[in-house]
Amino acid sequence: MTKENLEKITTPLQSLDAKDISVEEKKLLSDFMQTKGFSVATFYLRFFKNGFSVWEIIGINECKKQFLATPEIAELLLSYAGDEAQGDDKGDKGHLYTLAKSDKAGVFYDCLKRANTGLCKKFFDFMNERGMSTGTVIKRFSTDNWKEWEANGIKHCLSQFNLKPTK
Repeated sequence: MTKENLEKITTPLQSLDAKDISVEEKKLLSDFMQTKGFSVATFYLRFFKNGFSVWEIIGINECKKQFLATPEIAELLLSYAGDEAQGDDKGDKGHLYTLAKSDKAGVFYDCLKRANTGLCKKFFDFMNERGMSTGTVIKRFSTDNWKEWEANGIKHCLSQFNLKPTK
């Protein structure tokens, strides 16, 4: 993959032109991306028609990390002292912040809901800025079931893809 093509792909909503890479390279890239969870249709749409949103470029794991690193968000989660009705220990500050960093499916979004301080709305706005609609955030983060390319981002996946540069 040439540096120029990689740059084009990892620029939000930019796509490759069909003649940017050879037929052989397209086939190799398509096969590789299928191992990361792409269908052939998604491959065509993302690489050659619509491009990628910011969240698709950096990945869900990075989005979660960036959101939790926001000082206001970290403060809200760190100051959460628990709720007996939800089985939390009162006074256990910081527990929810630590839990939100977990890789366990559904835990991140559940922590935002449990804090009940408008964090879900803040997260919706955060993800909207990165190209994901509120409905999709609710649906996808509730199940937290991501394809490899979605979780790690297209940039990470392409760093694993090694082709000889095109001439």
